[in-house]
Amino acid sequence: MNQPPLVKINRVGKRFGSGPLVLDGVELAVQRGEFVSFIGPSGCGKSTLLRLIAGLTEASSGELVIDGMTPENARELMFFVFQDANLLPWRRVADNVELPLLLRGDPTVRRQERVAHMLEVVGLAAAAQRFPWQLSGGMRMRVSIARALSVAPQILLLDEPFGALDEMTRDKLNEDLLAIRARDPFTGFFVTHSVTEAVYLSTRIVVLSANPGRIAQVIEVPFAYPRPAELRETPEFLQLLAKTSRALRAVRNN
Repeated sequence: MNQPPLVKINRVGKRFGSGPLVLDGVELAVQRGEFVSFIGPSGCGKSTLLRLIAGLTEASSGELVIDGMTPENARELMFFVFQDANLLPWRRVADNVELPLLLRGDPTVRRQERVAHMLEVVGLAAAAQRFPWQLSGGMRMRVSIARALSVAPQILLLDEPFGALDEMTRDKLNEDLLAIRARDPFTGFFVTHSVTEAVYLSTRIVVLSANPGRIAQVIEVPFAYPRPAELRETPEFLQLLAKTSRALRAVRNN
């Protein structure tokens, strides 16, 4: 028997005030355990769509259903990771990771165990007592992801979290993210400008056109998890990369 989608986006449109349409007629169903990336030209509404799913802004038309609920009522199922790590500079690494658990009211022992687990998962157990300013950009982003996953969200929304990092660091964090997801599963929604990143991470890639933002194409990614770093060098990966790049060029040229 087919399971209902975890996230259902039904003919969603978004307009801010009396401005032009940002999104128009977006329709997508996402099953539990998928990893969906949104790519498209600047201004096509990728980040706006992510915020609609998260319940951070309301749709102007259409409907979003998250596990049978409105996005606002489903917020406890989700966590949002922004492009900037947004760590509190006066709190040590472990204290930053602990913050959502503290705000939720989890008992002290439970918080300590979960923080230790998440820092081990992201490879930062040795950095638990450092401050954010003592970390590299990649390490700060891993702390941000550990903080997000500390509450074991069903859905993780990531808005260009690696966009400001160099290519080598980005590739490594892509590999780390998939390893983290294998240990602490979640359904992922990911905004990126990197086609390589989208192909490496995703089960599906949603290509958006602009003015207003509409789904131009949905590309299935057939590679099984786990995905080794060497996958990026295979002919199959390069072929899918070329196909996705062509789809992106097509919407940029329209």
